[in-house]
Amino acid sequence: MDEAGPRPDTFLPDSKDRLADLFGRLDPGFADVWDAHLSRLLARQQIDVRTRFLILTAQYTVTERIEPLEETLGAALEAGVDPAELLEVVLQAYVYTGPWVVAGAGEAYLRVLAKRGIAVPEMAARKRSQAERDLERERSTWSDGDRGDSRLAELLDRYGWRAISNGLRLRPGHHLNMIDTLDALDPGFLKTWLDAVYEGMYGRGVVDDRTRLLCVVGATLALGETHQSRRHMRAALRAGAEPREVLEVVFHTTAFFGHPYVMPAAFDDLLRIADDEGRITEMIDPARVADVRRIVAARVSRRDGVQDDLSRDV
Repeated sequence: MDEAGPRPDTFLPDSKDRLADLFGRLDPGFADVWDAHLSRLLARQQIDVRTRFLILTAQYTVTERIEPLEETLGAALEAGVDPAELLEVVLQAYVYTGPWVVAGAGEAYLRVLAKRGIAVPEMAARKRSQAERDLERERSTWSDGDRGDSRLAELLDRYGWRAISNGLRLRPGHHLNMIDTLDALDPGFLKTWLDAVYEGMYGRGVVDDRTRLLCVVGATLALGETHQSRRHMRAALRAGAEPREVLEVVFHTTAFFGHPYVMPAAFDDLLRIADDEGRITEMIDPARVADVRRIVAARVSRRDGVQDDLSRDV
């Protein structure tokens, strides 16, 4: 099945031959292992070519790998990926990396477009119209617990419903608790944070939430930020991603960033989250679930440091 998918040249049109030549001169046996490993991983079709390009763009942006970022952007455009979506993934990195990382990636993006004679897309025309949003319609997307929470009405009145609604839809339970905590700590910062992140960035709508969150999972894994990768795995599932799509992001990450941050910790995290969401049998034969639960629980218990209770996203 894997052999029917895209080849590494699709994603590495400029560097594949150069790397193969280099690795061949260093050690032909290693070159064969690398080529087979990369080819098999990139040929997998659990996530489509567009999504894989967007994930790669996010990962190279946050890790500041400008040369492969430019190659990826060019290859993505050749494959027909929307330049507005590529730019949006670069801009979304602002939430986790700040302005200078986005600036470096943005300059690379402009160079790639200029080389191909492509105009910078009009992002304002792509963003989801705020005028189309309706409080009562969005209220139906919130969890029963959030809708019935006694704190909600006052917080909506104080900070506005648009930013809060985006968080309630994506992170039920957790978002309201975070708002309540920051409201107690510093209301001024809370207002700034909600307006910038949950309305200003997460509410843009240039890339659908499912794809955006798969990109964030990939970006956080590339950075080795497992706390946030767990949070966004759960959010991606709730935004419509299939468990095996999230798993494929983990596999994809090993091809370009190695294994240290993702095996087996990311597998364990995803399995526990999928189990908590009632979706583990979408990943594993029901007859094997009990054994996998036991193995994962034992492995997690041996990890160093304090572990999150993934049954309560607070």
